[in-house]
Amino acid sequence: MNGIDALLQRLVKVKGRNGNWTACCPAHEDKSPSLAVRQHEDGRILLHCFGGCDVNTVLGALGMTITDLFPEKIGKDHSLKPIKPAFFSTDLLRIIHFEALVVQLVSYDIAKNKPISEQTRERMLKSFERIDEATRYANI
Repeated sequence: MNGIDALLQRLVKVKGRNGNWTACCPAHEDKSPSLAVRQHEDGRILLHCFGGCDVNTVLGALGMTITDLFPEKIGKDHSLKPIKPAFFSTDLLRIIHFEALVVQLVSYDIAKNKPISEQTRERMLKSFERIDEATRYANI
């Protein structure tokens, strides 16, 4: 059973077709339908309660979560559509490059037996964390 069928089965006084329905909102005492339900072509489901209930409250009353509104597979061939990355690879490389320069400068001071302050040591550890995070995000 897909997400929309599971949702509609739990609602009362469902009317509509072709991706647009109305029903009584399960989150408040609703005598006439005030919940709008719409399914997009890609399978996503939108809910709007004209009585003012938020989506999480409506879903909680149905025993569902927000993830139930999104299909596991999108597309006619059931393949996942690529999601736009939060960062471009060039941005990640710039971050790695900058943080590597910080590590290089501190390493040079260490090689010259210069004392390293606690603040400098913490900054170098932060650089290691940022480089690690950027490489994990980029799957390098």
